[in-house]
Amino acid sequence: MEQARYFTALTDSIERARTHRDAPLIVGTAVAYGVAVYLAISLTRNSTYVAAIWPANGILLAALLTCPRPVSRYILVAACFLANATALTLNGDQLATVLTFASVGPTECVLAFYLVHRACGRHVELTEVWSVIKFVAVCLAAPILPAAFGAAAAMLIFGAPFAEAWTTWYLSDSLGLLIVTPTIVLLNAKPNPYSVVPSSESVLRHFLLLTVASLTVFLQSSVPLLFTLVPISVLIAFRLGSRYAAMATLWLTVVSLTCTYQGWGPVSLMNEQSTSTGIWVVQLFSFVSVLTSLLVAAEIAERDRLKGELERVSRLASERREQLDTALDAMSQGVCLFDRDARVVVRNSQFLEIYGLTKYQAPPGTSLIDLLDICRSAGAVPEEGSTIELDIDSDTEQHLVGGRFVRINQRVLPDGGVICTYTDFTAEKQAETELLHRTLHDVLTGLPNRRLLVERIDEALESAKTGKQAVVMLLDIDYFKSVNDNLGHAAGDGLLRVVADRLRSCVREDDTIARLGGDEFALLLRDGDQPCDASAVARRILDVVRQPVVLEGKLTRVGMSIGIARPPEDGTTTDEILKAADVALYKAKRSGRGKFAFFDAAADAGACSARRLESELRRAIDEQEFHIVYQPITAGSSGDIAALEALVRWHHPELGVISPAEFIPLAEHNGLIVEIGDWVLEKACRDAASLPAGIKISVNLSRVQVSDRDFVARVAQILERTALPPGRLELEVTETAILDNETNACRVLEELRELGVSVAIDDFGVGQSALSCLRSLPIGRIKIDRSFVNDLATDLRARSIFVAVVSLAKSLGIKTTAEGIETEQQRIIAALAGCDHLQGYLLGRPQALENFDFDRGPAPRIKAPLDIAS
Repeated sequence: MEQARYFTALTDSIERARTHRDAPLIVGTAVAYGVAVYLAISLTRNSTYVAAIWPANGILLAALLTCPRPVSRYILVAACFLANATALTLNGDQLATVLTFASVGPTECVLAFYLVHRACGRHVELTEVWSVIKFVAVCLAAPILPAAFGAAAAMLIFGAPFAEAWTTWYLSDSLGLLIVTPTIVLLNAKPNPYSVVPSSESVLRHFLLLTVASLTVFLQSSVPLLFTLVPISVLIAFRLGSRYAAMATLWLTVVSLTCTYQGWGPVSLMNEQSTSTGIWVVQLFSFVSVLTSLLVAAEIAERDRLKGELERVSRLASERREQLDTALDAMSQGVCLFDRDARVVVRNSQFLEIYGLTKYQAPPGTSLIDLLDICRSAGAVPEEGSTIELDIDSDTEQHLVGGRFVRINQRVLPDGGVICTYTDFTAEKQAETELLHRTLHDVLTGLPNRRLLVERIDEALESAKTGKQAVVMLLDIDYFKSVNDNLGHAAGDGLLRVVADRLRSCVREDDTIARLGGDEFALLLRDGDQPCDASAVARRILDVVRQPVVLEGKLTRVGMSIGIARPPEDGTTTDEILKAADVALYKAKRSGRGKFAFFDAAADAGACSARRLESELRRAIDEQEFHIVYQPITAGSSGDIAALEALVRWHHPELGVISPAEFIPLAEHNGLIVEIGDWVLEKACRDAASLPAGIKISVNLSRVQVSDRDFVARVAQILERTALPPGRLELEVTETAILDNETNACRVLEELRELGVSVAIDDFGVGQSALSCLRSLPIGRIKIDRSFVNDLATDLRARSIFVAVVSLAKSLGIKTTAEGIETEQQRIIAALAGCDHLQGYLLGRPQALENFDFDRGPAPRIKAPLDIAS
């Protein structure tokens, strides 16, 4: 119970606070209501004791429509009842009159408020025609019963005629509701956002006109000018709007009723001199004026609203159009929308940019035909092949005059329109062209590659069937690897580009020059206006290529070898022609380089075989077809094995064992000798690591390895991986290999000595500068060539030279090894001459490592001296 009372008290306090906030409205309305009642009763009461002017009800109805809270409205009605009773009391009316008349007015306002809400809704808008009509109908209907009740009371209390009292009451109340309420409501209403706000000067001018006109009408009684005021009120409604129309009507009503009640104005010209009849006429005039003004003002407001709505919709559409244009302009594609009549509706800036147009050249509404003409005039679209059909879905590509490529995606819309998107794929096309060019051309020289060459040879073979001749050449730069090794790969690349340019200058534009890889080029000559002369072209190429070229600041000369094949004599397929040209190229190189050779099937059988071996070397490496055999090197004095020489062998699956003399030159030519040599060196070092510590391992080097700047570093890595001491490794090199690049060879040999690896000169005595090698090179051993050993037992001069070489080597601190010991006499003579080591078939043939037995005793020693000179 305590909580319920507390809740009730709290609710009452909140309600009182809410009511208190509406106190100014309640007090102000009650005061205005009481003053209006007092003035109306004291100034306009007629013989029926009914006031002819009653603005009080209009004031109360306007307050009820304005007040938002029901409680405040109840208090407002009660306050106005008290104000009405007070005004009647001050006027001297009896208590019965006070209570009766004071209850009629508020009751009428409550009824009118209820009917207005039912008819017009919670918010009364007097700026709409139908709202004005409904409001007028309510104001005419609401006073009927209250007026009848008041007229009956006047008849009972004062004995007034009922009809006259009811008419006066009804007209005064309805006119008060119709005139005062709209004025107050419109003054408190928010301005119409769509209406133009009149200037103060315009308002003053119109109301000054109304004042002068109304005073002119009512301050004279000789001319009936009452209804001339209606056009002025209509003009005010038309020009100034509903709010000022209501104010003008209120002004006319006050002036007309006041003057009429005083006996002034046009009403005095009527036959009846009754004031009440004049008041009735003036009330009718006021009703017509207010109805006309409000309807006109409402119609104008409605038009303003429609106009404002149209402007809003137009503005919204413009904003949406701007947003659409912005969105379209933000697209990476061009867009153009056509209507069913093939006229442009929308196009974005990308579309204009693609075709080089301005927005003024292709505005919306431009027909497709005109648009194509504009694009042609702008130089974007070619004159031919630029027709477009808009009645089908399509995806097309367009090549513009400026070199741009555009992909057009066209889709027909359900309403018959067509939307086209334009994608500039020039960069993609260029990338595709570049990719295709890279696929078919060499990156370094820009020449066609093997793939494109094969395609064109295929075409030439087809043309050969019709009698047109063709020639295929394969070209190799002589000693190109030396340029790479000595001057670096950058110089080699520069040489390739120079050779490519020189080859271009030697042939016609219709001929094809291709780079097949490395330093190998190809040339396809085809009959044009004149038959091609292969020999003349080959001579011209050899002459041009051998001209000197500056590489890395050094003047360099290179040559070229050329192999030539002629279809269909040398082959009917591209593969056969290229193989024939390759064999001819191999023949040209074997004949001394710097030459050209034609393929001859009958004479080139041996070259074909050698070329086959060269082409199969890579497969042999991958398939591990190489193996190593070891030939012993024995001590000259004791006969014990002092070292093993590693010799590489190739066991071909079809041809059997192939001699190193056959495949080593081929490997040196195609660059595989480095890979083979490194494999042999590592395998020999790994095998040597398992041998007794006193046995060394000897490995032969090619001229390519000696010229390799990185060779010593690789030797150090191999020794580290195999854990073989450098002192147990001896590397053999020929004089010829050294003379190919003596400067670099000296550097390599010096680095090997610093590493701890000894170097031996193989085949000593057959070179051009054998003695100079002993003087200038850091060598630790010479292996005397077998040509000096063969005749030791039979030729005194050969024996003398042999003894001199051994003696010379001893005096220089260089050890010696005699090669080719095949007889016992040769062994004894070489040992007695002081040769440190011996090697030959007599002492041991090359064999697999597992065939050696190092546990048995030493070999037999020489038992008796021999007179070498005899």
